[in-house]
Amino acid sequence: MVVRRLGARVLAVAVAMVLGGAVAAVPADAAPSGAPLAPPASGHHKLSESSESAHAVPNPLLKEVFAEGEEEDDGDNPALSALCQSFLGKPSPYHRLAPNVDAIVGDATVPTGSQEGCSTAQNETTIAVNPANPRNIVAGSNDYRIFNTREARNDASGWAYTSFDGGRTWRNVVLPQLNFQTGAAAPLSYMDSAGDPAIAFGPGNTVYYATLVFSRTVPADGSQQASGIAVSVSHDGGLSWDAPAILELDGVTAAGTPTPTYVFNDKEWIAADPKSGKVYVTWTVFTYDQEGNYLESPIVASASTDFGRTWTGPNQVSPPTTSSTSGITSFGSGSNPQVTRDGTLHVAYETSVCASIACDQPADHDAVVVATSRDGGRTFRNVEVATDYDFPVDEDTGSEGLTGENFRINSFPQLAYDRATDHLWVTWADDRNGRYRDGESVRTNGDVLLSGSDGRHGWSRPATIGSSADEVFPAVAAQNDRVAVTYYTRAYDRHGIGLDYAYTAGRGSNIARGALQRITTQTANPQVQFVSTGLESGEVLQGVFIGDYTAVAIGTDLRIHPCWTDFRGNPGTTLPNQDVVTQAIALH
Repeated sequence: MVVRRLGARVLAVAVAMVLGGAVAAVPADAAPSGAPLAPPASGHHKLSESSESAHAVPNPLLKEVFAEGEEEDDGDNPALSALCQSFLGKPSPYHRLAPNVDAIVGDATVPTGSQEGCSTAQNETTIAVNPANPRNIVAGSNDYRIFNTREARNDASGWAYTSFDGGRTWRNVVLPQLNFQTGAAAPLSYMDSAGDPAIAFGPGNTVYYATLVFSRTVPADGSQQASGIAVSVSHDGGLSWDAPAILELDGVTAAGTPTPTYVFNDKEWIAADPKSGKVYVTWTVFTYDQEGNYLESPIVASASTDFGRTWTGPNQVSPPTTSSTSGITSFGSGSNPQVTRDGTLHVAYETSVCASIACDQPADHDAVVVATSRDGGRTFRNVEVATDYDFPVDEDTGSEGLTGENFRINSFPQLAYDRATDHLWVTWADDRNGRYRDGESVRTNGDVLLSGSDGRHGWSRPATIGSSADEVFPAVAAQNDRVAVTYYTRAYDRHGIGLDYAYTAGRGSNIARGALQRITTQTANPQVQFVSTGLESGEVLQGVFIGDYTAVAIGTDLRIHPCWTDFRGNPGTTLPNQDVVTQAIALH
């Protein structure tokens, strides 16, 4: 899910979006998630003066929340037709995927709406490898296979994709009792969608699957939609799953009826200690007053010491917001945790670094921050890693994007840990090298950045990974001094809209010298699903949502398992659509 914060100097902005409702430019099938607050104050980036914020907020710190899982044309503009429909009854324009492997088995067909007749979408990927068995892999995604009768359309539910042969074949399992369409009892029966999956392995074949759950119902009183965080546990390597444990739930009573709330829980991530079994989940709590004005969005963490059966109440990770805030703020989003071998918890996230609560000074900027806790997630020390440069806002889509593309992007960090070398790695993408004229974006140049730390001597200067083409949504994995960063790239279609998935790998800090290596066997059009209408142009916009992150994992056999949203479908089985695709790649 993506929640975006706009420039700190932007005041009183007219809004065009209601959280979870039908939107002009962003389909509600899109997940909610977070993005940067303010571009660097160098004047290098233009501050947007329009927003798809959840409310008209006369507050310098603006938020916008994208709802997950609902097409904008459902009931609003039934004339819209997604690009995937143009392939119906025709041969696929793509050749077979191999050596790429489609993890989706038994995909469904969309029965209604702009994607009617197309195979259902899967996006926002996650993947983990069993530390005790590198052939056991579990992945997940936002999976729209199940029809929600209450909404009269398909919506996201939790699915696990499990392999015991190193990723050659996959079994798909729906997580039980997570939301309305998967048979949940109250209070989760009130939740229409489950998305933003994140997976981690613990000891003894235990797998943890964290999800965001939320209702599509927009309260008439101006309060926020019901939302929460849940974790499902498997004890057999991902073949079967227990009913979920609820970590946090707001806006719904225990009986499953709505109640006013002024917070929205967003984008969780999960990490497990492979030795002790301790598990941590981090997420963002977007907080509003009763008029709907954004107040703050602290990062919080919850922990379990009994293999996910019970969880502590959330503790705040980011510093408290006060009227005299100076430095790292609680205007954050996009957290990502890791547990090091001494039991220390590290959490990477994006936030604003400001001289005061107003965030209106020339030196105020967005940054990648890593918080560290040595007392089991009770208290944290926050350190800025590097400045995070915003991508430009496309006024037609109302979200940050790449030149010529319609899908939204963000600059969230992902964190990886190498237990052999006791080294942390953090990656993100930003537009620091984009071309601007008079504050307006001329052409984006999304760069993947990587910084490392031994946990004692700070963070290294960020190294640029990949090529000179646009690259976004990076993920990172590390094992035995091998580091791999994966990402989408436009290197193979520099003047078009096609995307490939690629990686760069190397030993430790030498990865910066590594070359881009293509993973996908064919460039694909990302505009295949999720259609909407331009906020300014009024024109049809194809492909406005491809998910808000990708994933990669590495096993003890030094094989990486990139996991991304692909747009080719499974040629020979299905026509073009968003599918979860992976491949086992040996590192040298």
